[in-house]
Amino acid sequence: MIRDTFSGRVKDELARRWPADQGALGWELTGLCLGCGSPLPGGGWRWRTESAATARLLVRLVRARYGVAPRLVVDRRGRLGRGNVYELWLDVLPTAEGADDRAAEAAPSGGRGGRAARRGQGAAGAAGGVVLPGLPDPGAGQRPRRRQDREAFLRGLFLGAGSLTGPGHGYHAEVVVPAAVASRVAAELRRWGLRPGRARRRGRVGLYLKEAEQIAELLGRLGAHQAVLALENHRVVKGVRNRVNRLVNAETANLRKAVDAGLRQVEAIRRLVDAVGWEGLPASLRPVARARLEHPAASLRDLGQMLEPPLSKSAVGHRIRRLQALAARYAER
Repeated sequence: MIRDTFSGRVKDELARRWPADQGALGWELTGLCLGCGSPLPGGGWRWRTESAATARLLVRLVRARYGVAPRLVVDRRGRLGRGNVYELWLDVLPTAEGADDRAAEAAPSGGRGGRAARRGQGAAGAAGGVVLPGLPDPGAGQRPRRRQDREAFLRGLFLGAGSLTGPGHGYHAEVVVPAAVASRVAAELRRWGLRPGRARRRGRVGLYLKEAEQIAELLGRLGAHQAVLALENHRVVKGVRNRVNRLVNAETANLRKAVDAGLRQVEAIRRLVDAVGWEGLPASLRPVARARLEHPAASLRDLGQMLEPPLSKSAVGHRIRRLQALAARYAER
């Protein structure tokens, strides 16, 4: 079910937010209309979503805007067995005038929310044809000018047609919109400093983000702060794990090099002892030669600590190189 996915949990969180005022409410409904809504041939409107939280929010938003509640139908089979699908129906389109009257009543006297809700929306639905009457319509050239309007608009789009891959499965956030408004939606995302890619999606356009920082910025702007924390926690854990892996790999590589070098030194010392015997070795080199044969994998520093008196790493290295040079000289003979 969608609720069990990271995308579903993000939508649950976003659906608990309520628009700042009637102007923002109109823009959030516009986003939902573009994301998961469609006009009916004989009049009316339908929304279709797999998110129960989105369906509940739609009922509240439509009732607050138009004074009517859409009829809810639940398809319990779902698509490909993924869970319920929720359809919300308005059998008769509400009027733009009724929406404007309710917006004026809900806004404080002289408040900006009332003016923003009414400005330029009287015929927007008829002009663009992709949103309910009385709503701002990007298809008719309108755009959200206030911060809360932009947040509400993009939140509605994500609730209606957004998806998000959870932490640990790669980073991908996408919202699928009608092609006619894709450029306008992309422009609103760029106003937040985001750089969405574009892809065709069955006659619509998918606007997507693939960078973790960009996705976290989007979720934070929309108001999904718990989701941002989940993403950041995963990034921190992943970063620590990668750092530990790099350190372990580096240590393993260094150990392998030390062991290989030790084995080459052992082979050289054995050839030299076979050629000249222990008594033929310079007295200053014998302790180091014996220590290396007994401890092929020890580091030069550890070899030095095994000697009496102890020697520094550089002193041990110098004696080992002398032994290898002598072995090479006798091998040439």
